[in-house]
Amino acid sequence: MAARKRQKQKKEKAPVTSAVVKKTSMKPITKKQESESTETWDRIKTIAHNHVVPPLFLVFFTPIVQVLAFKAIPSIPFEWDRVLGNAYSWKVVTIFLIWALTFLLIPGRTFKGPATSFGYVPVYADNGLFYYATTFITYLGLHVVYPNLSLDIYHNMPYILGSLNIVALTLCLILLIMGKWRPQTSEKMPSAPILLEFYRGMEIHPRLLGVDVKQWTNCRVGMMAWQILIVAFLIAGGRDGINPGHLANVVIQTFYITKFFYWETGYFNTLDITLDRAGYYICWGCLVWVPGFYTYSSFYLVAHPSTLTEQAAFFVALLGLFIVSVNYRIDYEKQLFRTTNGNCRLWGKPAKSMAAFNHISKRTSTLLLSGFWGVGRHLNYTFEIIAAFLWCFPGYGYGIWPFLYFFFLIGLLVHRCYRDEEKCSAKYGHFWNDYCKRVPYRMIPYVF
Repeated sequence: MAARKRQKQKKEKAPVTSAVVKKTSMKPITKKQESESTETWDRIKTIAHNHVVPPLFLVFFTPIVQVLAFKAIPSIPFEWDRVLGNAYSWKVVTIFLIWALTFLLIPGRTFKGPATSFGYVPVYADNGLFYYATTFITYLGLHVVYPNLSLDIYHNMPYILGSLNIVALTLCLILLIMGKWRPQTSEKMPSAPILLEFYRGMEIHPRLLGVDVKQWTNCRVGMMAWQILIVAFLIAGGRDGINPGHLANVVIQTFYITKFFYWETGYFNTLDITLDRAGYYICWGCLVWVPGFYTYSSFYLVAHPSTLTEQAAFFVALLGLFIVSVNYRIDYEKQLFRTTNGNCRLWGKPAKSMAAFNHISKRTSTLLLSGFWGVGRHLNYTFEIIAAFLWCFPGYGYGIWPFLYFFFLIGLLVHRCYRDEEKCSAKYGHFWNDYCKRVPYRMIPYVF
């Protein structure tokens, strides 16, 4: 009996002993292995950034805007020869580009943007609201002479995008050549694969024909084309009466674009201007992607009328105007804080901030901790996404197509959020970590 008992105890203990042996045989990951893993991941990211993303973006995004344009107009078959434009599209594009350039050359007030790390201070024309109002009124007035102007623009939209594509790609090539062989600043850029240089751009603030290239492409062409086109689509779709859902779609966007031109000088402090270089990503994006894709919900509603009732459309428009107002208020708070050097009141209280040493400019900066900026680090992005959803909502019932811009914007702004924080972390180091502890949420309080 005693012998059997001892054998039974041995059997019961055996698995425990085996588990202990297995556990003790596992080797902990060394610092060297962690370092090698990090280096491998960094190499993969570098290869993707330098050699994979640029050609993929060029091959996919360049033609997709015209494919989508044909998708929105069922009566027009897709034909590749239309990517070259036609006589009408080249006339419209040429007149508009020259018109936008002219307003940047008119003598008047100027605005100095933030200095770069290599000491360059960009100078911009400060007449955005005047340009916007003049262009908008002129376009509406042209209908007295050309009653079918908006309808012609709508039917020729695939051709117009073809002309813009050619202009944008040519401009990006010129900027690449200028940046590589005739740079306008003292900035030293390390060499990179040629497709990456074309995609990313070479210079932050290049000037061409006496104007800042990014102010011309981003503000005066891209944003103004957005406004003109959505109005053209509303008129084109309203030959038998204005659709209330389509009207709500255009009203919200118009308010958003008006806000942009009113706040144009504030835009010169954003990542588009201070970080992104003038290349395919920004310049092609504003010359082609903005007119072709940002306007897509309005464009789609011409052939696919909104089913919203007048009451529902009114509610959507009202809510959209409120959301855009909040979005503007958030941007305004930061601009007010900058222009007053922190001597302002937000939400009825003196603005709070923290000092942060900028390791790039070697100067001490201040980070805002009050108002909306004390609630979240990028709430302006959150309200911009909500606004986009509201102006896309009148297309409800037609699948994903009217909501393409909304989904694209989520990806764009979340990615931009991380890019911005990466830039700030490099600038402020541990000060940025302290700031993130004080303002722990990015875009959605208590969630993200």
